[in-house]
Amino acid sequence: MKLYQKIFLSAILFFVITMPFREFFKVMAVTEMRPVSALPPALGLLFGYPGALGCAIGNLAADALSGYSPLLCGLGFIAQFIYGILPYLLWFGFKDRKLQPDHFLRLNSVKKLLRYIGIIVLDSAVMAVMFGILMRVTRLGKFWTTADVMVFLNNVVFCMILGIPIIVFAGTRSKGRSKPVISLNERLILIFILLGVISASLIGLFAYTELSRYIPDPLSMWNWIYLYMVMDLTVFYIITVLFLKYAEKNITVPVESIAGIAKNYIDEESGKADTGEIAAECEKLLDSKSEVSYLAEGFRQMVQDLDAYIANLTAMTAEKERIGAELQVAAQIQTDMLPVDFPQRKEFQLRAAMTPAREVGGDFYDFFFVDEDHLAVVIGDVSGKGVPAALFMVIAKLLIKNHAQSGESLGEVFSAANDQLCENNKKSMFVTGWMGVLTLSTGKLEFVNAGHNPPLIKRDGCFEYLKSKAGFVLAGMEGIAYKQNELWLAPGDSLYLYTDGVTEAADRQNQLYGEERLRQTLQKSESQEAEALLDTVKLDLDRFAGDAPQADDITMLYLIYKGRAGS
Repeated sequence: MKLYQKIFLSAILFFVITMPFREFFKVMAVTEMRPVSALPPALGLLFGYPGALGCAIGNLAADALSGYSPLLCGLGFIAQFIYGILPYLLWFGFKDRKLQPDHFLRLNSVKKLLRYIGIIVLDSAVMAVMFGILMRVTRLGKFWTTADVMVFLNNVVFCMILGIPIIVFAGTRSKGRSKPVISLNERLILIFILLGVISASLIGLFAYTELSRYIPDPLSMWNWIYLYMVMDLTVFYIITVLFLKYAEKNITVPVESIAGIAKNYIDEESGKADTGEIAAECEKLLDSKSEVSYLAEGFRQMVQDLDAYIANLTAMTAEKERIGAELQVAAQIQTDMLPVDFPQRKEFQLRAAMTPAREVGGDFYDFFFVDEDHLAVVIGDVSGKGVPAALFMVIAKLLIKNHAQSGESLGEVFSAANDQLCENNKKSMFVTGWMGVLTLSTGKLEFVNAGHNPPLIKRDGCFEYLKSKAGFVLAGMEGIAYKQNELWLAPGDSLYLYTDGVTEAADRQNQLYGEERLRQTLQKSESQEAEALLDTVKLDLDRFAGDAPQADDITMLYLIYKGRAGS
């Protein structure tokens, strides 16, 4: 609000409130019952010089309209201005050169309330003296009479019952806030002030009803009425101050302090809250063994625990991100170890794919030439998941390939790899594996099975499971002799290898995909291309599982034999 607006508002309020009471509650020629006496000190404290000046202008207008002499109007203007500005100077200091305060005064403590009452009593006494001087100068009365007492009591009463609520309500309007913010202490002060207003008003009304019958002189009657009201307010405010002092020390201020700490903590959550500062603030409230101290102790502990939790969570998140980055690297390394450059030969067509259940998995496939006429295909499944399974997979894959390329038979390859995998296998991990070597010139397929799922053979357009006795898993027991088997593929026949992640894929009802559905899916596939067939199976798996999470790695390899030079 601009300076001239404050002056105008103060003048209008003073004038509008003064005139009705001057008309209907006149006590003597130049004064009346004046509730408006609460405005100059209140608006002076709130607005400074503009408030006091506005009230003086309003009084001047009312006096002029009432027909008072120019001398009386001028002296009344000066008296009202001093009456309004004195509380401002007493509160903010005579050295303060500002025309108005930076913010509204807030009566939010017992100390400020007592200070306000003391200033009002002094200001009312000064106004009573100025009224006496005015009466003497204008020759309307003597310097010190019962009229001066009435002015003093009138000002004290209305500054108490009206001035305090005005300042409290105005003080709740902080800068930048559209809604009033009333502290718990201010609410208690307001409640007791309102109770005091009701009590004093009832006393005044009762006194007016009774005294108007027996005391014909209005001045004497109002002096007695004001005296009763002051006595009532004095007793009531003594009780109020004692209670508010106790409540302020043990209830309102501690609760507001905790609320302020909590608000600051919430506001600082976007940044970094100072836990040590919060703990120090809570320490100040732990002296008294009251419910508030227990609340402060609980809040302090909560903040410290939350801070520790956030620190741990931050560290865990950073560690998780680090592990995630390492797993991505490990997954890339694992993916790079699986061959993806499929041979382009007329004798066969080959495709393979693996989808890990985690970043890294335990399934693997491999294919390589033992020599120009022999193609080896391998598929395996390591027990467990994650990095340990992936590391064990790498070892198993390398051992099998190294032994196969050294010229050993398939039985010898698995037996040697099994013995080496059993060494230092403290976690008791194992591998199921199937390996076959296809003679490209003849179609002869030699194979060995270490506890792995039986592959499917396509002959004469029909897919069927290859019936053969499987050996024990790799890394399960040393000294196992694996038996080698053989069969013959004709041009157009094909071989489909897979891991149990395919047949044991589950939907939301925990129904398994199963071997029969896999066979039917392969059978229904009309494609003659290896890659398209693998895509068909994967699409059917995804359709079956729906939104159920993938529980195991899914690995597939498909080999189509076309015969010598594609004949």
